Amino acid sequence: MKRKRNKEEARRHGRRSLINLIGAVLLLLAGVLVALLFYAQSPDMQGWYTVYEDQLLELENSVLNLRNVWLILAVVLMLYIVKSVLSIFPTSVMCIITGAVLPMYMSFAINILGFILLVSLKYLWGRHLGGGNLQRLLRFNAEIRTFLERDGKGNPWLLFLFRVVPSFPVNAVSQIYGAMEFDYIDFVLISLLGFLPKLISYSIAGSYAFQPLSSQFLIPLVILFTLSGVSVIGVNLLLDSTIRRQQKEAAAAAPRKDSPKNNDERSPKRRHSSK
Repeated sequence: MKRKRNKEEARRHGRRSLINLIGAVLLLLAGVLVALLFYAQSPDMQGWYTVYEDQLLELENSVLNLRNVWLILAVVLMLYIVKSVLSIFPTSVMCIITGAVLPMYMSFAINILGFILLVSLKYLWGRHLGGGNLQRLLRFNAEIRTFLERDGKGNPWLLFLFRVVPSFPVNAVSQIYGAMEFDYIDFVLISLLGFLPKLISYSIAGSYAFQPLSSQFLIPLVILFTLSGVSVIGVNLLLDSTIRRQQKEAAAAAPRKDSPKNNDERSPKRRHSSK
């Protein structure tokens, strides 16, 4: 029993250290981008950047001069559909590409529509075919599984955090919540609300993708990495708090050796021995 407890504690420590490391790396990336933003104003960087500025401007004009906007919209939505089946590129790349090839107001709308389409398809996949690899992995960690499943229908607060934190794959989370038969409308609204800061940041960054040293490109990424790093560490603290509460509840519910019930169970044996 003691060996099992030590093993569980070691696993928790490993999980805690890994998630904290991810959060620290995200915050470090935000700091690097802030430093790059200030360094971009220096004469040395400005001199280096002017060599490529005309080429980037020419490329931006060629993209903006694309005639068939409806074809672009259809292709972007098709890529979101493909991503629901084959995770060959992250959602952030989709948002940035959309922001680069479409006007900003249009990229917001198409990214919101594409994201809803993506999570809905994967949700339906999970509802009819099961939770996939993530659900199988959760069988080995009862504490996280209990926290995720809550009352058997899924934890809405954890879904929100999954969408805010960039480290969790969109498809796997959507599939497992579909398998738990979480309410579809709540699923879409919570997913969109949690992912919205990333969607806005990536779309703005995509609109200025041809000006990679501009504040319009770097500041949304700084905000995104900062929020993501804080959210990752927050998820870790929330998991630890939940596990401690569950352990206290389990300890309080466990029968004590000196409880009246145990004394009553032992008393017939004593009477029998005295006879």
